[in-house]
Amino acid sequence: MEVHFAKVGCQTRGYVAGHHRLVPTCGSSNEQVIYYMVHLMEDASELESDKRVEMIMNGREGDKYHIQIATSERTFRRIVSAADEVAKEQLSLFEYWMYRLGKVKREIFERTYFGDYCVYTKLRKLALDLFIRTVLHILNKAHKKVYGEETPAELVKEVKRVINKF
Repeated sequence: MEVHFAKVGCQTRGYVAGHHRLVPTCGSSNEQVIYYMVHLMEDASELESDKRVEMIMNGREGDKYHIQIATSERTFRRIVSAADEVAKEQLSLFEYWMYRLGKVKREIFERTYFGDYCVYTKLRKLALDLFIRTVLHILNKAHKKVYGEETPAELVKEVKRVINKF
């Protein structure tokens, strides 16, 4: 998740698995943090009277729950938007790997762009970008632990060159 959330520019990380997103209401170091499932949220808006956010959550059997959380709407929207971007990337990668593995079913009602070279080129670039970011993230963590400093730019450049060679 670190790599995905860093890519979308959000330090506050949730847990995202495609359509399912478990995100915090604020930074995880805050003692009042609450995690909630975005995919169960129907709507949310700021309460102007006390600067809290009220969410309407869907329960089982059509139940609706109104929940008020003590966070600013700006923080709330930033975290939800980041989780949505991560979910979008994960689902795009899933589609790409299904295509690569030959698991795409051809149906009458398929999207008009499905199978389009441009779409899969874009998804291939996304997959490669996330792969490189993950490798460099792991390399940087190991380098910091062993040497106590950031990975040198020459090493990062060489790792990227080797990956792109394949």
